[in-house]
Amino acid sequence: MNAVDQLLFGYRDGHQLIAASRSLSPRQQRDVLPHLDASFDHADAQQLVGIGVPSLDGYLLARIWPAPELPRPGAVWAHALLLSTDQLVRIRLGGLLGLLRRPLNDQFECYSSALPLPEGIEHTAPPLLTRALNWALQSAGDSPVIVLWDSPDEAETALVSMLDASPAADRMVLSFRTRERARPSSPYRIQVAAAVAGPLGDARDLVFDPRHPPQASRKPSAS
Repeated sequence: MNAVDQLLFGYRDGHQLIAASRSLSPRQQRDVLPHLDASFDHADAQQLVGIGVPSLDGYLLARIWPAPELPRPGAVWAHALLLSTDQLVRIRLGGLLGLLRRPLNDQFECYSSALPLPEGIEHTAPPLLTRALNWALQSAGDSPVIVLWDSPDEAETALVSMLDASPAADRMVLSFRTRERARPSSPYRIQVAAAVAGPLGDARDLVFDPRHPPQASRKPSAS
């Protein structure tokens, strides 16, 4: 209860598990892999992912970075925390973002042991973005939501705070991802992105742009 397991994914003859504080079965690795890979338009971007993974009986909170120093174009690093269902509902989640770190100089040993849980730390996010995320959670029904924001990284603390404030029974099913371009029909309840990757077509996603009222629209201009 006082420590959280971690995973590090990176490139080694393909995108794969590099180090971990617990073993994963082949099925579990297949289940987490789609959430720990990404494509980036800019080398200084990053993505945050939060999603429940039934085969792990827990919740995955991860940050992904481009890895231009690696030999394969498009390679990434992904550092993930694995919260048990008990941890997800009992601990304060605000300090977890501070545990996510990009590896340096092939030093992977520190990713092989569980991490002490930090004290809950409250961070602030832009108020307009926070209100938009709360609206997305409370008003969109069962529809997945894309919230448009120029700097998706600014949503990280607001998303974790929203997870922390959700009723315990709802946390495992509250999933989110920040990214440069949101993908319609993704597995995430909420995406925060600077643009939508192509037209929505028949996707159920509700798009909300708090930068330009009025409220939500299903037909944004693709970028």
